[in-house]
Amino acid sequence: MPAARAFALWLAALALPLLARAFDDTGVAAALDQFAPPEKGPETASEREKLSGGLQEIFTFLDADGDGWLQEHELVTRISEDSEWRYQLLYILEGMRLTPQECKQLFGLLDSDGSGAIDRQEFLQGADFLRGQECKRAKEAIRLVIGGEPAMDLARSSFTETCSIDGNERCPLSRMHKDKPALIFPGGMSRCLSDTDQLFAFRVYPGDSDKLYLDFQGGGACFNEYTTMKQTMCKTGISETPTTGIYNKSDIRNPFKDHTIVQVVYCSGDLHIGGTARQYGGVVQRGYANAQTAVDWAQENLTPRLSSLVIGGCSAGSLATQMWSSRVLQTFKYEHAAVLADSYLDLFPGQTQERLLKDLGLCDTPLVSGPRKVQCSQGNLTVHTLFEDAMVAFPTVTFAQVNSKYDKTQLYFHQAVAYTSGIMPELTDGPSYLGAVNARLRRFHRHPNYVSFLINNEQHCFTPEGNFYTVTSDGDAHGRRATKLVDWVASLLRPNETKHSECIGERLSKDSWKCGGVSYCDAGTPEVAQVSDLVAAATQLWSKSGGEVGRSPHIDGVALGGPSGAGAAAGRALS
Repeated sequence: MPAARAFALWLAALALPLLARAFDDTGVAAALDQFAPPEKGPETASEREKLSGGLQEIFTFLDADGDGWLQEHELVTRISEDSEWRYQLLYILEGMRLTPQECKQLFGLLDSDGSGAIDRQEFLQGADFLRGQECKRAKEAIRLVIGGEPAMDLARSSFTETCSIDGNERCPLSRMHKDKPALIFPGGMSRCLSDTDQLFAFRVYPGDSDKLYLDFQGGGACFNEYTTMKQTMCKTGISETPTTGIYNKSDIRNPFKDHTIVQVVYCSGDLHIGGTARQYGGVVQRGYANAQTAVDWAQENLTPRLSSLVIGGCSAGSLATQMWSSRVLQTFKYEHAAVLADSYLDLFPGQTQERLLKDLGLCDTPLVSGPRKVQCSQGNLTVHTLFEDAMVAFPTVTFAQVNSKYDKTQLYFHQAVAYTSGIMPELTDGPSYLGAVNARLRRFHRHPNYVSFLINNEQHCFTPEGNFYTVTSDGDAHGRRATKLVDWVASLLRPNETKHSECIGERLSKDSWKCGGVSYCDAGTPEVAQVSDLVAAATQLWSKSGGEVGRSPHIDGVALGGPSGAGAAAGRALS
């Protein structure tokens, strides 16, 4: 067995109950039964033989001088050295809520006779100090390695640095390397949906301390027993670290290369708003608590006043962006802010959306208050209502939407929600989908601080993908009139620049949409959206006079930023 693989086995074994006292004089056979997942039963004799032989080789690998004894420095060196193995070890140890400093104590636990060195028998016997859920991640890791899967490659690509917030450990941004993303385990009430690995972490791509991109990760939705237990339609655990699209900070075209990106990892299946315990399968969804830990960390670690604040997310993260935007904009002080919702509009069938949001626990979170809380508790609140509330409340902030004209993923989920709710879908094909998209965008375009970017293709999600830098409003085409998405997104960050909506195709009025296929544009969509000088000036004066952050300024009793407010939708139609 290669040394690297032997070391990987040792890392996984280290995170088990140190192979426990169950490793008796006959070796590891009796202990292996506790490692099996319920659905598989005890390991086979072949698996036992592999692990037993692996442990022997691990000892040999760690015993660098070959004297038959492990010294403390031999273990600590492996833990401390800056290598891919250290990253995998840190991942496993964070899963057990152990810090690297505590790893040194493992030596003392293994050194059962206190001799200052560990012989082969002590190594196999170990010390039984871990139980239950904490071991499940390591069990999975050791199975991956035994099965010959590239566990180390996965670890290297998925995790670099990790840190747990606990007591005096705050995992500060100032300690992070700008070229290494970090997973932060906040503890507390946070958790994932997975029944095998409930630990939640948010991800940080370090950058400037005065520039924040708060990113809500996407990944489906688990909103009832069928979509959760029978056909899991959401991410339930921490996924690999994204490295393309906006996360590729080495690309000079990246508008966010200097931003600190705080990604709210999606593993709760509840659109990042949940706070409920289900009546089936012991399922608990705490998406709101998860997201709030990321917001709290960002508020603690970035400058009191940001030069740039961007709130974004794709797919389920787009819906979260729309629902969280008001709260985040209230939380931070900033010179300029933008909201970027990528590839999801709340095009739910019937009244399913209202019931879904209530069932997930939205009504009991600070994301809604006053009349909206009452509306939510009555099962009458929608995502687009909250999004429009934010547009009105923050007239100097640019709100932007990116969407393809025929997003089959959104169409699929619309139909899935319908069928699992016992009703028929309202959107059945591309033309019906694009008609619903244009109807929703037309509503949003009533607000002067809203813009949209429609793309002639079927893609779902753009900001996390590699073609974020090349795709245009005409899809993969690069004609004279086509605008690159990355350039359009970059313009959102320039506060004094007029913002444009983008759509290439024949301009059709609403009564012609049904016959327009999936390539037309709404003739009623304004091209230009711009926060008026009056609104900006009024907002500045209102702020200086002690106006409360998050409340809309008013002139003569009219809320600025709404359809009837000062600076009502300016612009000209696409031509």
